[in-house]
Amino acid sequence: MSREEFFGTVKGVFIITLAMMAGAYGLTTAMLVVTEFKDATFHYVLATIFPVILTPVGAFPLLVMAHRLRVIKSDLEGLLRLDSLTELPNRRAFFELAGKVFQRGGAVTLMMVDIDHFKQVNDNYGHDTGDRVLRAVAQSMQHIVAATGNPGVRFAARIGGEEFAVLIEGLAPDAADRLASELVTQVAQSPVQGDGQLIAVTVSIGVAHRRAGDTPSMVLRAADNACYRAKRLGRNQWRDADAEAEQAAAGAVQSAA
Repeated sequence: MSREEFFGTVKGVFIITLAMMAGAYGLTTAMLVVTEFKDATFHYVLATIFPVILTPVGAFPLLVMAHRLRVIKSDLEGLLRLDSLTELPNRRAFFELAGKVFQRGGAVTLMMVDIDHFKQVNDNYGHDTGDRVLRAVAQSMQHIVAATGNPGVRFAARIGGEEFAVLIEGLAPDAADRLASELVTQVAQSPVQGDGQLIAVTVSIGVAHRRAGDTPSMVLRAADNACYRAKRLGRNQWRDADAEAEQAAAGAVQSAA
């Protein structure tokens, strides 16, 4: 228990003791009125001594236990928001924090990151190697996202299987695209050791930017669609949802012309 926690517990014991003394005085006064106690001083002394002696003895361990239970609860809540394999925030934590960021408004970029051919990695090299691949990609993402130097919220999360998501606040679209390119390059240049050989790992990334009225789910869905587009075009690359939409619109105009 830290010093602050100790003094906080002592303060709680003191408050409870005062409350017990007040209750004892009230009860003693009522008994003096109802009954014919002749020695009022003696009874008020008892009403003071017993709370002062007994309350701290009983209250202090209970408050210490309550504090420990709060710590355990906090730790458990933290584990519920953490992916144990990669030590990244999980899907629940991602959407909780994304919701708070979106409420503030401003520029927000979401990325969907998917490991290419991950099922083949598990099938060919085993799940232990697959876990190493997941951890390696997670570490690369953490390092690159943290190194952006952007003052807003920025973090990576594992949202399921071989899928990861990145949230960056206050980043210009062109800077977000450069970051996505760097992520693709860095992962491709960092093979993972498995079964005595280096395993090449690549990712496909979809990038999407928040617009007025968008929710995190809407933007992540757009990023996911862009990620599938990157996979269809050959994997190991990134695509920006806005650029994809502009190209589709331009194609529609040409077809109509």
